[in-house]
Amino acid sequence: MFQHFIVYLFAVSPLVSLTGAEAECPLQLNPQRVVVRYGGSVEVNCKTSVLHKGMGWEASEGAVAKIINQNLITWRVINLTEWDIFPFCYINPNKGAQCEVKLPVTVYKTPDSVSISTVNHRGPMKEGQQYELQCDVHDVAPVQYLTVKWYKGQTLLHQTTFSDTDKTPVNKTVTLLIRPDRADDGAQYRCEAELDLGAEGPQPSPKYSSEPLNVEVYCAEAECPLQLNPQRVVVRYAGSVEVNCKTSVLHRGMGWEASEGAVPMTKNQNLITWRVINLTEWDIFPICYINLKKGAQCKVELPVTVYQTPDSVSISTVNHRGPMIEGQQYELQCDVHDVAPVQNLTVKWYKGQTLLHQTTFSDTDKTPENKTVTLLIRPDRADDGAQYWCEAELDLGAEGPQPSPKYSSEPLNVEVYYKPQHSSSTETIIKDDKVMLDCSVKANPAPDYTWSSDHLNLNISSSVIKSSALSPGKYMCTATNSLGRDSKVFILKSTGAEAECPLQLNPQRVVVRYGGSVEVNCKTSVLHRGMGWEASEGAVPMTKNQNLITWRVSELTEWDMFPFCYINPNEGAQCEVKLPVTIYKTPDSVSISTVNHRGPMKEGQQYELQCDVHDVAPVQYLTVKWYKGQTLLHQTTFSDTDKTPVNKTVTLLIRPDRADDGAQYRCEAELDLGAEGPQPSPKYSSEPRNVEVYYKPQHSSSTETIIKDDKVMLDCSVKANPAPDYTWSSDHLNLNISSSVIESSALSPGKYTCTATNSLGRDSKVFILKSTGAEAECPLQLNPQRVVVRYGGSVEVNCKTSVLHRGMGWEASEGAVPKIINQNLITWKVINLTEWDIFPICYINLNKGAQCKVELPVTVYKTPDSVSISTVNHRGPMIEGQQYELQCDVHDVAPVQYLTVKWYKGQTLLNQTTFSDTDKTPVNKTVTLLIRPDRADDGAQYWCEAELDLGAEGPQPSPKYSSEPLNVEVYYKPQHSSSTETIIKDDKVMLDCSVKANPAPDYTWSSDHLNLNISSSVIESSALSPGKYTCTATNSLGRDSKVFILKSTGAEAECPLQLNPQRVVVRYGGSVEVNCKTSVLHKGMGWEASEGAVPKIINQNLITWRVSELTEWDMFPFCYINPNEGAQCEVKLPVTIYKTPDSVSISTVNHRGPMIEGQQYELQCDVHDVAPVQYLTVKWYKGQTLLHQTTFSDTDKTPVNKTVTLLIRPDRADDGAQYWCEAELDLGAEGPQPSPKYSSEPLNVEVYYKPQHSSSTETIIKDDKVMLDCSVKANPAPDYTWSSDHLNLNISSSVIESSALSPGKYTCTATNSLGRDSKVFILKSTGAEAECPLQLNPQRVVVRYGGSVEVNCKTSVLHRGMGWEASEGAVPMTKNQNLITWRVINLTEWDIFPICYINLNKGAQCKVELPVTVYKTPDSVSISTVNHRGPMIEGQQYELQCDVHDVAPVQYLTVKWYKGQTLLNQTTFSDTDKTPVNKTVTLLIRPDRDDDGAQYRCEAELDLGAEGPQPSPKYSSEPLNVEVYYKPQHSSSTETIIKDDKVMLDCSVKANPAPDYTWSSDHLNLNISSSVIESSALSPGKYTCTATNSLGRDSKVFILKSTGAEAECPLQLNPQRVVVRYGGSVEVNCKTSVLHKGMGWEASEGAVPKIINQNLITWRVSELTEWDIFPFCYINLNKGAQCEVKLPVTVYKTPDSVSISTVNHTKPMIEGQQYELQCDVHDVAPVEYLTVKWYKNQTLINETTFSDTDKTPVNKTVTLLIRPNGNDNRAQYRCEAELDLGAEGPQPSPKYSSKSLNVEVYYKPRHSSSTETIIKDVKGVLNCTVKANPAPDYTWSSDHLNLNISSSVIKSSALSPGKYTCTASNILGRDSKVFILKSTGIRPTFWTVLTVFQLSVALISVI
Repeated sequence: MFQHFIVYLFAVSPLVSLTGAEAECPLQLNPQRVVVRYGGSVEVNCKTSVLHKGMGWEASEGAVAKIINQNLITWRVINLTEWDIFPFCYINPNKGAQCEVKLPVTVYKTPDSVSISTVNHRGPMKEGQQYELQCDVHDVAPVQYLTVKWYKGQTLLHQTTFSDTDKTPVNKTVTLLIRPDRADDGAQYRCEAELDLGAEGPQPSPKYSSEPLNVEVYCAEAECPLQLNPQRVVVRYAGSVEVNCKTSVLHRGMGWEASEGAVPMTKNQNLITWRVINLTEWDIFPICYINLKKGAQCKVELPVTVYQTPDSVSISTVNHRGPMIEGQQYELQCDVHDVAPVQNLTVKWYKGQTLLHQTTFSDTDKTPENKTVTLLIRPDRADDGAQYWCEAELDLGAEGPQPSPKYSSEPLNVEVYYKPQHSSSTETIIKDDKVMLDCSVKANPAPDYTWSSDHLNLNISSSVIKSSALSPGKYMCTATNSLGRDSKVFILKSTGAEAECPLQLNPQRVVVRYGGSVEVNCKTSVLHRGMGWEASEGAVPMTKNQNLITWRVSELTEWDMFPFCYINPNEGAQCEVKLPVTIYKTPDSVSISTVNHRGPMKEGQQYELQCDVHDVAPVQYLTVKWYKGQTLLHQTTFSDTDKTPVNKTVTLLIRPDRADDGAQYRCEAELDLGAEGPQPSPKYSSEPRNVEVYYKPQHSSSTETIIKDDKVMLDCSVKANPAPDYTWSSDHLNLNISSSVIESSALSPGKYTCTATNSLGRDSKVFILKSTGAEAECPLQLNPQRVVVRYGGSVEVNCKTSVLHRGMGWEASEGAVPKIINQNLITWKVINLTEWDIFPICYINLNKGAQCKVELPVTVYKTPDSVSISTVNHRGPMIEGQQYELQCDVHDVAPVQYLTVKWYKGQTLLNQTTFSDTDKTPVNKTVTLLIRPDRADDGAQYWCEAELDLGAEGPQPSPKYSSEPLNVEVYYKPQHSSSTETIIKDDKVMLDCSVKANPAPDYTWSSDHLNLNISSSVIESSALSPGKYTCTATNSLGRDSKVFILKSTGAEAECPLQLNPQRVVVRYGGSVEVNCKTSVLHKGMGWEASEGAVPKIINQNLITWRVSELTEWDMFPFCYINPNEGAQCEVKLPVTIYKTPDSVSISTVNHRGPMIEGQQYELQCDVHDVAPVQYLTVKWYKGQTLLHQTTFSDTDKTPVNKTVTLLIRPDRADDGAQYWCEAELDLGAEGPQPSPKYSSEPLNVEVYYKPQHSSSTETIIKDDKVMLDCSVKANPAPDYTWSSDHLNLNISSSVIESSALSPGKYTCTATNSLGRDSKVFILKSTGAEAECPLQLNPQRVVVRYGGSVEVNCKTSVLHRGMGWEASEGAVPMTKNQNLITWRVINLTEWDIFPICYINLNKGAQCKVELPVTVYKTPDSVSISTVNHRGPMIEGQQYELQCDVHDVAPVQYLTVKWYKGQTLLNQTTFSDTDKTPVNKTVTLLIRPDRDDDGAQYRCEAELDLGAEGPQPSPKYSSEPLNVEVYYKPQHSSSTETIIKDDKVMLDCSVKANPAPDYTWSSDHLNLNISSSVIESSALSPGKYTCTATNSLGRDSKVFILKSTGAEAECPLQLNPQRVVVRYGGSVEVNCKTSVLHKGMGWEASEGAVPKIINQNLITWRVSELTEWDIFPFCYINLNKGAQCEVKLPVTVYKTPDSVSISTVNHTKPMIEGQQYELQCDVHDVAPVEYLTVKWYKNQTLINETTFSDTDKTPVNKTVTLLIRPNGNDNRAQYRCEAELDLGAEGPQPSPKYSSKSLNVEVYYKPRHSSSTETIIKDVKGVLNCTVKANPAPDYTWSSDHLNLNISSSVIKSSALSPGKYTCTASNILGRDSKVFILKSTGIRPTFWTVLTVFQLSVALISVI
C-alpha cells in the first residue's frame, strides 16, 4: 500500500509543477462574472476552440454533465437560492490534462428596510450639544458591497463601507455624531443604503433611503437690546479676536467688561468693538453692557472658546505584546496630549476605514489636558492583519475652524492567532484520478495535519491526498495548531466494482458514561456466509442466518475499546466496520484560587487565577471557561489524546480596575461530547471567588465652578478603596478642614483645592467659587430671595442693607419704588400681579462706590383650567393585543417648564412627561401614551395628572389636577387555564367550563354520550356516562376548547378501548390508519365506517381501520367491542379531513390606481376552496408586520371560498408598501407541522400625498454656494412657484442660487393635485448689500372683513423720512420718528397691499410689503345627495354634495367629510380668489349594511395660519341620515340541528327591507312563512330556508338529525349538488354503508334500476338537455321503509350576446342633463343567478340581480340613468353579464361583456380661477386657455386695448399695467377671467413726485 502511495506522489509531482510556461485553460466564459438577485435566473456560456474529449459544468445547482461533441455549453439556473456557489467549467483537451475555469458569482439581496433614529434621545435638540443618529439596514447581502451614506438635506455628510465577508443577508447598524446649531433647525437627516455591485450589477446601483428625520433645534435668545456680531467666538490660543456690540436704542452709555481688551463706557456710539491681538487667557468672560435711558443697566455675555489642538495622538495595547488570540479580549489605548477644551474633543476608533466607537468628554476644564481612552476588542480570524488607529477631532461648532481639526495616530497592525475551522465537517468524494481529499484550512499559526482511517497504515502529514490511491471508506483529517484542532471526515465512494463494506451500524457512534450500558445494531442487506462482532467486552460470535446482530454491554468499564462488526459476503472477501466509542467521566471537583497572592488586589496590577479540574475524561472534549459575573472572559481546550481520567490546571491573568471591586470570578468545566453525548453538555462550576480591589481616589473632573449660595456645597466626595482622607487649602482658609463637603455660603469667592488621599495615592480638585454677579460686593439682602406668585395674586419682598448710602429703590414694570435716602429697608409690593415676564431689581447708590443692584427671580404661575383624557381615533371597546393611543389635554397652564404630566392605570404610575419650553405665558399642552391592553386591563381606569412643581418657594404640596378616569373595556377571546381535566363522577362534582372572556362566551358541548344541545357552562357529573366531553367557549374574538375526561369509581366504567392515535387529521385523498386496542376478554370487536369498515373479529386484541385514499368529507368511524362481561360499547374516532386552498389572492375593493393619503380603502383577500374553514385563519400583513387576523365559526366540512376585508387609511409612509394576506390552516397537534400557510402575491400600494415642508421658514445667508432649496417629497411630484417683491420672472425650479437674488423674503409654493405647502426663505446679506432696515410688527396680519387692524413699522437707522402707502390707512412721510403705525378701523378692501417705506440717509429708498389676509367665514354649509332621494342600495355608488356659501379666501379653506366621528376625506383649493366665493365639493360613497343609519356631514375649516384666529373657524352642515337597503345574508350556509323539544330551526337574518321567508324540503307539504320552526315537529332530513327581499335572497340548509330510532336516510351523494351546462355531461355517486334490499336512481334522464348487491351506484347522463330535472337516489332498508335523497340540479346557459345602447338619443350628451343607457342580455338561464353590472371605464357603477324563477333561457333588459359632466367626455361605458352559480359552478364565474359605448359630452368653458395677478415680464404671458367642448372662442376687453384679439394667449410685455378680461365662449355658455397685470417698477412716493416736479421746473427754466 505504502509503495503505491509513493509511486502516486512521484506520478503527480510533474503535474503539480506545471504552473509556468504551460498555457492557460482554452475556455472562455461569457459573461466572465455574474451578479444575480437572490431567487433570480442566470445563464453563462462556456466556449472552447480546441478539440477535446469532453467538457462540462460542475456546480451545486445547474451542473452540466460531460459533453463530447459540442464546443459551447451553458450553465443555467432558473431560481438561484444558494448564497455561496462556485460553478466552474472544465475541459479534457485531446492534448494535455483536464483544466477548469471558475466563474465568480455574486448573489445579492436588497435591504428589506432602511430606518433612521436618534440614540437615547427624544424631542427637540439643544444648540451646541452632541447627539448620535443611528441607521439600521435590515437583511442585505453581500455586505461588502454595501455603502451607508448620511445626508443633511441633499448634502452628503459621511459614508461607511464594510469589510465583512458574509455572503448571506445580515443586519447593519451605523451611527453618526452631530452637533446641531440654529441653522439646523428644520433640517432633514436621512441615511441611504447603496449596493454597488460593479459593472455586472444592476445599473444604477440600487439605493434605499430612510424616511427623513426632521430635527428641531432649541436656542436661547437674549432680551437685552444688544446684538453681538459674531454671537460666539472660537479662538486658537494666542490668536486674535474682535467682536462688535451694537444697539438700536437710545442709551446713557455702553461698554465692554473683560479681563483682556475691556472698552470703557461710551455714550455717543451705537457700536463698540472688543478686540484682543494675542489672546492667552483660557477662561475669559467678556460682557457688553448698556445703561438704558428708560430702565436699568443690562448686559450680554459673549461665549468665548479658546482652543489648542493636541501635540500628539498615539495608539498602543495595554499589558500585551505579540499576536492576539481569537475570541479573547484586549484593550487598546489612545493617548491625546495637551488639548483644550476637552468637552469639544471626540476620540474615534477605526479598524481600517470602519468607525468602531467614539468617546466624548463632559469635563468642564478649559485649560489643556492629556486624555487617555481605551477600547476593548475581541478579534476574530477576519481581523488578522487589520490596522487599528485612533483619531482626535476638535468639533468647535459652526464658529470653529472648518472642517474640524483631526489628528490621527499611526496605525497599529494586529496579528491574530486562531484555530483551524473547516467550512463543513463531512464531505463525500467520488474516487477518481483527478479528485483529491483536500483538508487544507486557514489557521494562524499554520496547522499540522494528521489522517486516520481503517484503510491507512502509514502516517500522512500532508493536507491533501489523492483519492485514487485509497480504498473506499471513511478518512478523518485533523488540523491542529496551538489554539486548537478541527476534524473533517471524508467519505470516499467508488463508482465501480470496488465498494465499501455492506454493513450499517445503528447508532454509528456511541458515547457512554463509565460503568454505563450500551447496545449497537449491525445490519446488512446482502447474502453472506456469516457475520459477528469482535470486542474486548460483549463480542458476538459469527452468525450465519441473521441479517442483524447486536453488540451489548451492561456495564462498560474499559476506557480504550475498539469494537468492530465483520461480514463474510457470498461474493467477495471479509470486510468490517469499526464502531467509534467514547467513554467519559465528569470531574470530581472544580475549584478556583489565586496564585501566590492573598488579600485585596491593587488596581492596575496583574494577578493570576488558577482553576483545578479533578479526574475528568476524555480531556480532548473538555473546555474550561472563565467568567466574571455572567460575562465569559476566556476558554481553554485540550489536544491531549488520553482516554483515562486526568487532572487539569488552567490559569488566567487579570488586571483588575475599580469597576471590579466586589466582582465574582468563577471557572466552569464543560464536557462537549457531540450530538451523541448527553444533552445539554455536562457543566461543573467552581464556587465564586470574590475580589476586593484597592484603588486610589480619582475625581471625574479636576475643576468645578460653584456659584455661591446658601444651598450649594463644595462637594469633594470621591469613591476610593480604602476610604480616603480629605484636606483643603486656600488663601481664604485659616483652619484645617477634614470634611469632604463645605457650605459655599460660609466662604469668600476664590479658589479652594481639596485633596483626597488613601494608601494608593491622592487626587486633587479645584473649586472656583464665584458670587452671583454684583452680589459679592453689593450689600443688599432680599427676603425672600425668590418668589413664586399665582397670576393675579399679591407679592411683597423686602430689600435690606446695613451700609450707609445715597439712596436705594426698586425698579420694576409693576410696583416700582422710587429712590429713598433715609431708609435701610424698602419693600416691593404688588396687590394684583398680572405681568407674566417681570424682572424687579433692588438698587443702591453707595457712599463709597458706584451703584449696584440685585435682581429678584419671579415666577408667575397659573394652574390649568382643565385636564382631560381621551382616546385618539377610536371609540368603543379595545381589542386585546392591539395598540391604542391615549391623549391628555392640559389647558391654559404656566409656566410650562415646571409642568409634569403623569399617566396612571389605577394607582400605578405608567409614564411621565416634562417640558423644556421657556414660555412664561399660559399654553395648552397635549401628551399621548401608547398602550397595548390585555385581558387584565378590562375595566381598568386610566387617568392623567398635571402637576406644577414650582420648587420650595411654590405652594406646598405642589398643585395637582387630574382628569376624569377613562374606563377601558377590553375584548378578549376565551382561554382556559388547562386544555384537559379528569373528573371522578360524583353527585357534588361538576364539569365546569366557565371561562372569562369579553364579550361573554357562548358554550357548546359535544360527546358520544350527549344527545341534546347544552348551552350552560356547567354540567353535573352525576347525570353523565363515563367518557370524554368537549366544551367549546366562543365569542367574536375566537374560541377555546377544554376536554373533560369523566371516570367512574364503581361498576359503571368507560369503554375499555384505546385508539392510537386518538384523533386523525388527513389530507383529502390521503391515506390513514388507526389502531384500536383492548386489554379485556371479549366476544368480538370491529370498526364501523363508511370507508374501511372492519367486520367483527373474535381472537384479536388489536384491529386497524385503514383507508388508502380518503375522499369522504364527513366521516364518523368508531371502534366497538362486545366484552365478555357487559354490553357492547364503542369509541368514536374524530376525523378531520382538510384541503389546502387552491389560491389566495389580494385586491382592492372598488378602487384602482394610487390611493390618497388619509382616505379609507378596503382590501379584499380571497381564499379559494379550503376545508374545514373553522381551522382557517386569514392574516393581514404590511411588509412583515401583522396587522389583523380573522377566524371563522362556520361548521362546514366541505371546501368553501372565503372573502375577508381590511379597512386601511394609508399615509405618506405607506407609499411603496406591500400588503399581503396569508391563509393558515392550524389543524392542531395532529395536523401537519408547521401549519400549512399560503400567501397572496404582494399588493404594491402607491400613495398620493400633498407636499409638506419640515419647516415653514428658513433664514439664508447670501453666498455663492448657498441655495434656496424648496425641494419637498410629494406624490405626484409637485410643481414649484416662487413669489417675492424682488422677482420679476416666473421660476418653476425647486432651487434658486442665493447669490443671484436681492436680500428679502421669497415664498416658494409646492403644489400637486392633493394640495400645496409654502415655505418662506428670508435671505440676508453679510456685506454692503443688506435688506431694508425696517421691522414690521406683526410681520403678517389676518383680519376679518370689516374688522380693525394696526401694524407698527420700526427702524433703528437714521433716515430722511418714512411712511405707509396703502389704499386704506396710508401714513404720509414722517421725518423725525422711528416708529409709525398703519391703522384701519373697518377694513373692507379684499385685495390690499400696504407698504412701509424709508428714505435712507445713505442709500436709496427701500420698502417692506405687509402680507394682509382678509377673510370671511361661510354664511352656510349644507349637505345633500346628488340625483338621488330615498334609501340607498348596498354596493351601489352615490354622490354626496357639500355646498359652502360665501367664504374667503378660498385657498385657506378645507372641506372635510365625516361619517359619524370618522374623517373620510378632505379637499383643499388652489384658487387665488381673494373675494368671497361659493364652493361645491362632492364625495362618492358605496354604502354597505353597516352604514344603515349612519350620519354623514361635511365641515368647512378656514386655517389661516398662526396669525389667524385660534382655533381655526369650523362650520359644519346638519347631519345627513342614510338608510341603506341590503339583501339577506346568513353567517353560514349550513347548520346541523339535533332534534329536540327546545331546539328551533332559526332562519332569522338581518336585511332591509325586512325579508320574507320560504321553506322547502322533501318532508314538508305546507307553506311556512315564519323564520323559525320547532325541530320537534319535523322529521330528520334537510330543510332549506330562503330569505328574500327586493334586493335579493339567501338560502340556508338545516340538517336535522335524530338521536333515537328515527333517523335520516343513510345515503350520501357525491357531489351533493351539481351545476351542468346545457348539453353537458354529469355523473353523481350515491353511496350507503348499511345493509339493504336494493337501491337505485329515479330520473327523467339516466335512471338506474334497483340494484341489490352494491353499496355505490352512479347517475350518469352524457348530454343533459332537460332544463327542469329532479333526480333522486332511493334505498330499501333491511330494517325500515324506503327512503330517498334528492339531488339539486342546476342547468345553465351563458348568454348569446350582451349589448349596450342609449335610449332615444344619438348625439353628443350635454353636461348636467340626464340620459338612459340600456343593456340587453340574450338567451341566458337560469336568470336568478344572473347579475348585470355597469362600468364606467374600470369603475363599477351599479349592478342588478333578478328574482325570476324561470329555469329556461330568457332575454333581459336593464337600464341605467346617468348625468354626465365635463370629466366624462370620452368616457367608456359598458355592461357585463355574470352567472354566479355557486361553489359547484364553473370557477371563476362566466362573465360576458358588451362592447364599450364611447360618450362625447358637451360642456361650457370654466376657468379654475376667476382672477390671476401677472408680473409684467418678457417671458410672462396672459394665458386664458380653458378646456371646453365644443372648443371655445376667445375675446379680450380692457381700457388698455384698442384692437380685437381672438388668441387665448397674450404676451405681458406687449401690454400696459391694468386689468384685462378674457371671455371664452361656446354654444353651451361662456366664462370670463380677469388678469391683473402689474409692473416691477418702484411706486412713486412723495419724494419721487417732488424730484420729478423739480426736474420739470428746471427744464422749463432752461428752455
